[in-house]
Amino acid sequence: MEVKVEQNLINFKLDSKTRNALVGMILVGLASIGLAAFGLGHPELRHEGGHSNPAWSAYLVGVFFILGITLAGIFFTSLAHITGAHWPVTLRRISETYGLFVPVAAVLLLVLIFGAHDLYEWTHAEAVEADKLLKHKKPLLNIGFFSVMIVVLGVAWSGFGYLFYKKSVAQDGDKDVAHTQFNAKLAGGYIIFFALSFSLVSIMLVMSLTPHWFSTMFGVYCFAGAYQAGLSSFIIMAYYLKKKGFLGNLVNENHIHDLGKFLLGFTVFWAYVGFSQFMLIWYASIPEETFFYEQRLTGGWEYLTLALPAIKFAVPFLLLLNRPNKRDIDFLVKVALWVVFTQATEIFWLVYPANFVDFSFGGYLVSLGAVVGTIGLFGLVVLKRLEKAPLIPVGDPRLEDALHHHQ
Repeated sequence: MEVKVEQNLINFKLDSKTRNALVGMILVGLASIGLAAFGLGHPELRHEGGHSNPAWSAYLVGVFFILGITLAGIFFTSLAHITGAHWPVTLRRISETYGLFVPVAAVLLLVLIFGAHDLYEWTHAEAVEADKLLKHKKPLLNIGFFSVMIVVLGVAWSGFGYLFYKKSVAQDGDKDVAHTQFNAKLAGGYIIFFALSFSLVSIMLVMSLTPHWFSTMFGVYCFAGAYQAGLSSFIIMAYYLKKKGFLGNLVNENHIHDLGKFLLGFTVFWAYVGFSQFMLIWYASIPEETFFYEQRLTGGWEYLTLALPAIKFAVPFLLLLNRPNKRDIDFLVKVALWVVFTQATEIFWLVYPANFVDFSFGGYLVSLGAVVGTIGLFGLVVLKRLEKAPLIPVGDPRLEDALHHHQ
């Protein structure tokens, strides 16, 4: 049976006020990086005789933040297809469109090559020659591999994102179930590839800032935070679209409830992985592992270190336990915005102490500004692409079940 959907609910058009706000956010990001480059947030360097401009650290915070949310969108699409779940169908066009931002994210990543000497100790030939461990890791930690990795992964992620979107939009017209079957198979490949590729990019972009430190849990730790923020971004997007008069009851309180439950689950998962990583390092008490946390427990970093479990786990966990809170989008969007803020704060906590001894409030502000800029760019690209197709996959065979989804 063909499902009838009101066209005025799914034909999105970006209004000028929102567009101007997003452009303003991009300008805030550029201004923040400029301020960092010319003096704001220059604490003492970690490495004697080294040089590290905080502008590149702020830039890395912004890029890694938005990369995680972008890939979380493709991952959400993959989960929806591979499980055959019907409830995400009316939300899936949002996550599918996230995948179209990957080429932009890849370009942002390529720019990091120009700042690699400021960010990464392993790009300094004299440091590598004087350090046995850096020599041992040189086959992986070198600018050639770093550059190739960005290009290859950018192309692969872009390919997955484009195919999911293309097949879904094609199904809007021909209603052919073969598109759903194709995407289900594609989802299996993406989930495997994503697990390996996101772990690799987390190691290369963030963990290698401290090249003597290693953690086998770091990839999944970064994924947990990225997906927690990604789910929050879906809630924010759904809220925005509904408040602008789109979607209507196509995304109802039951869909919002499921997103809230998902967010609660990954809030717990982030805490579980983060505590497990810390506990194992603390218990073993091996100097080559513990110094990562030692860096973050001195120089003023200790306050942020102690605050993170409270702001990123305890606050959203307690707020999301109540069932009505997860069904009220006006309340849930506030929790989602808080999680996005704490994700940006956590990435700052991961990046800055690697190169700077002391906590810098100026560095924190410019990092948040860089995140605001990448969010503005992401929002502008994604919302413009949402104009190109219906806001929901009107040809999906599970749409009828999704529209009547209830708890």
